[in-house]
Formats: sequence, C-alpha cells, structure tokens
Amino acid sequence: MVAEVFSYLPGTLQLLLAAVAVFIGGFLRGFVGFGGALTIIPALALIFTPKEAVAMHIIMEIPGTLQLLPAAARQSDLRTVLPTLIAIIIGMPFGVYLLTVLDPQPMRIAISLIVLVVVGLLARNWRYSGHIGPSVMAGIGAIGGLAQGSTGMGGPPIVTVLMSRRDDIDVLRGNILATMAGLIIAAIPMQWAFGILTPKAIMLGLLAGPIYVLATYAGSRHYRLGGNRFYRATALCVLAAVATASLIASLR
Repeated sequence: MVAEVFSYLPGTLQLLLAAVAVFIGGFLRGFVGFGGALTIIPALALIFTPKEAVAMHIIMEIPGTLQLLPAAARQSDLRTVLPTLIAIIIGMPFGVYLLTVLDPQPMRIAISLIVLVVVGLLARNWRYSGHIGPSVMAGIGAIGGLAQGSTGMGGPPIVTVLMSRRDDIDVLRGNILATMAGLIIAAIPMQWAFGILTPKAIMLGLLAGPIYVLATYAGSRHYRLGGNRFYRATALCVLAAVATASLIASLR
C-alpha cells in the first residue's frame, strides 16, 4: 500500500522524501551509533530496488563510519570490542553460506522476538548480574556475524548484549560505534562478492553520502551537547523499532 501511494508522487518529491529519510538515518547513526538502515533502506527501496537500497546505504556508511571512528576509539573498551570484531569477521562468511542453504525468515523472526523481550527487560532497568567478559562478547560477535551474513540483522543482538552490561553511557556508545563499524566493514566484501555493489548503486550512494555525513555530524554533536542524557532511552526505542519492523516484514 505504501509503495503504491509513493509511486504516484512526483519524482522530485520522492527524492526529497528519500533525502529526509537519509538525514534521519544519519542522525540516528551519529547519535545512538546504529539504526540508520531502519529509515534509509525502506525509503530508498520505494524509489530504487531493495538491493540498490542496501548497497547505497553501505556506501553512505563508509564516510560516516570513518567520521565516527575517533569517538569509537576514544570511548570504547578494547577488551570488549576486539574479541567481538574478530568473531564478527569469522562468523559472517558462515552466515552468508547459511543464506544459500536455509530460509532466513525463521531466524529473523527469532532474533526480533528475543531482542524485543530483552529490550522490554532493559526498559525496566534490568541489567545482567553476571560478568559479560571477552569470551562472552566473542560468542555474541560470532552470532552477530552469522546473523548479519544470513539475515542482515547482525546489529540488534550485539547492541542488546552491550546494553545489558553495566557500562558508563560514553563507553556503551563507544562500544556500539566500534562494533557497528566492524559489521559494516566486514559486509562490504560480502556485498561485492554477491554483486550487490553495482556501479549504479555506488554512484547513487556517493551522491547521497554528503547528506548522510552532515546528519551523522549533527547526531554526534547532539550527543555531545546534552543528548547523552536521553541516550539510553533513545537507543532502546531504536532497537525496539528495528526488531518490530523486521518482525512485521518477516511475518508478511
């Protein structure tokens, strides 16, 4: 229904709405460290193909990720991030293989439901009482890599576990920025190997990139100028929205 209504809009208005979606996605990426794809990919898929939308988003993420790397390096906990990143890189090719032999929808549904349950607990100020150390983060990194390669949902499980730790807000955001950067960097060669990064998609992503970079800067600046007070609540809302949108799309 939304796609049919959108198709009747003038081309200029379609591009304007897409630019707004890119800006909102970039702002979320700069502020909470993830969630950009939530608004960008569905909006761009209404104008271009879904594969082109995914590829355009990953191209936009490259300068955005480089822009956020200093904050990630400064604020993140290396003992948490490093084993997670290594496990992501190891797990993602196996996830891509699973994509070729299994239906990804049941896994998307399971991940979405688990994330929604944990988000509900976190919203009630629940924290995991045990120690979530490097070995646990390596395990969740492997799961995230598998999920990213097979379903494109590697971020939510990792972010959910990071938010269940008892870290300072700045450290939490730094860990999220660093692990999301790892997911994006690891996804680029996978998309290239599967022919998703076409010359057309790359060019379109480069054209939209300046809007995304500007929005990422605005989101990051908002965090520094007092938005950190609302960081946890905003991150939980974005996480719940990502899981809900994926669940609805999978069930449909």
